[in-house]
Amino acid sequence: MSLFEFVQLAWKVLEPATTLQENWHLHLISDYLTLIANDKFREKFDKKEGIIFNVPPRTMKSLLITVFFPAWVWTMHPEKRFMFASYSEKLATQHSVYRRAVIESDFYQHKWGEIFKLSKDQNAKHHYENSARGCMFSTGMQSTATGLGGDILIFDDPLNPEQALSDAEREAVNLRFDSTFRSRINNPATGIKIVIMQRLHERDLTGHILAREPSRWERVSLPAIAEEQRTYNFPSRTAESAPRPKSSAKREQSELPSEMAVQPGELLWPERLSREFLDSQKIGMGSWAFAGQYQQNPAPLEGGIIRRNWVRFYRDMPDKFDLLVQSWDCTFTGGDHSDYVAGQVWGRVGSNYYMLPYRMFDRLDFAPTKAAIKSCAAMFPHANYVLIEDKANGPAIISELQKEISAVIPISPEGGKISRAQAMAPLWEAGNVHLPDPQVLEAPWMENYIHNLCTFPRAAHDDDVDSTSQALIFMRNRLRASVGLAEFYKKEAAAAVG
Repeated sequence: MSLFEFVQLAWKVLEPATTLQENWHLHLISDYLTLIANDKFREKFDKKEGIIFNVPPRTMKSLLITVFFPAWVWTMHPEKRFMFASYSEKLATQHSVYRRAVIESDFYQHKWGEIFKLSKDQNAKHHYENSARGCMFSTGMQSTATGLGGDILIFDDPLNPEQALSDAEREAVNLRFDSTFRSRINNPATGIKIVIMQRLHERDLTGHILAREPSRWERVSLPAIAEEQRTYNFPSRTAESAPRPKSSAKREQSELPSEMAVQPGELLWPERLSREFLDSQKIGMGSWAFAGQYQQNPAPLEGGIIRRNWVRFYRDMPDKFDLLVQSWDCTFTGGDHSDYVAGQVWGRVGSNYYMLPYRMFDRLDFAPTKAAIKSCAAMFPHANYVLIEDKANGPAIISELQKEISAVIPISPEGGKISRAQAMAPLWEAGNVHLPDPQVLEAPWMENYIHNLCTFPRAAHDDDVDSTSQALIFMRNRLRASVGLAEFYKKEAAAAVG
């Protein structure tokens, strides 16, 4: 029984209420996995030690590779030992439970129940063995793996999106892979490592591996939307034994091609990842995150989270704002080499955000910083809030100003600087952020501000970006909260009328 035939049967065990949707990329991945199961992968790919599958979210990568594939291998080679690692031990255990559910199902036991039995003395959720000495062990990337190994190591989502934006978290995963999991292959001459993940950063685990040893790994990259003409070869099939359709469009799923030609703009799986859905994801996530997670082509972090061609200017200031805030990023050592104190004023009208023609960007110590914020409050007396980052020197200035100015709000930033910049990127890309036109409104500092914004995080100074992201994220969250409350009252009123 082929792997995909097995998947079609096992699918009903885990998803009895839904119909399995086939797609050519599932057959392609299955073809590579079949070579691994038959111990032919290294022979086919010049003794490469592993394979990387970069696949978009929600394309069945975990069920196919991490759940169904190992259970299928045991129908032929019950002695095989597997180790699985994911970014969280909880996720790894969930996949382990799914595998065991398939193995213990009636359909599996009816067909292969005589080949092996699960051991009674080692049958935990995350670690079970069988009577042929085969083993399946699951763990987290940062959890213990002492004394255990495998013939096939599978790393499924070794990094989550939030970790990827932290240098420390990202490097910790890469170091863990190098220092611990590399040595867990039982036989280095025959063992195989499989990495399955969406791209999250240029230096995520995929980038780390390919930068250090590209010749030792095979890689299959499957973008949600093809960006160029490309042909995917099915490694176990020959041109003489299978048909060769010209395009992935309108294919019969029963066909077993030797290669698959993909045209620019063609969708990977239109039944599940429609163009409408992908367009909405790109708007919601921003093209920076979309390029990595869906296109497997992470944009470089050396600048470019906010692009210069996204910048919009206004010449006429709105008469009234729904919300008006000061936003301050405070570092006041006053030295020539210290960070800057950055202050801005932002307003929101509906879903549009306006930077008012005010900017403080200077190296200040405590007293001048306090004076600058008080002066700004006098200039904009209708500001609803004064936002001050509650880190570094922020608490000291907050404590003093709360005695003299109303509506001073300490802001505890969530995530790192890069994650906050990425969070506001969709607003810029959608054209919802407007800056004062320096040709009409007095803003001689505008070019310097845009430079700091659009070259972040490569820019020498990130204070402007911190102040901007603080204001935009705060106002966006307030808007979401107000919309949610309005919807609640609308539903309550409708229910009362009914």
